[in-house]
Amino acid sequence: MRAPLGPIGEGEEHDAEFDLDDTALWQVREAVRTLLAPRSGVVVEDAVLVADELVTNALEHGRPPRRARFRVQARPGRLRIEVDDCGPGGPYLRTPDDRGGRGMTVIDRLATGWGVIDYARFKTVWAELPLDRPRVPPMTATPPLDEPDGS
Repeated sequence: MRAPLGPIGEGEEHDAEFDLDDTALWQVREAVRTLLAPRSGVVVEDAVLVADELVTNALEHGRPPRRARFRVQARPGRLRIEVDDCGPGGPYLRTPDDRGGRGMTVIDRLATGWGVIDYARFKTVWAELPLDRPRVPPMTATPPLDEPDGS
């Protein structure tokens, strides 16, 4: 596992790479957060969710060896996520049901683009997310407003 050494500064490019057969999913999620620091909020949580979905698909449907790469490109301010596996077939959008089907829909909605590159012995599923959107803090639960007692 080659992981980020720490947060990237403005104008820098940085990347991380993981052997998914030896790395826990929570470690991948934390690495994405570390890689994107000091950014926070919805942009980071969207990136974590897309990474989580791509990695989970590779672990669930792919075959070893499985790898993930995350690259932050300072210009034009985007994150590229690439996940390799040796399984047959590729991801596709489908109508969600009791067995699943939500992951690629989530990726399709959050990413500016995604696709599959087929090689002779493996495939790479990739997605790109913008990092230069206005900062919106994550949603938090708010206590309900006091209702008038009607008197």
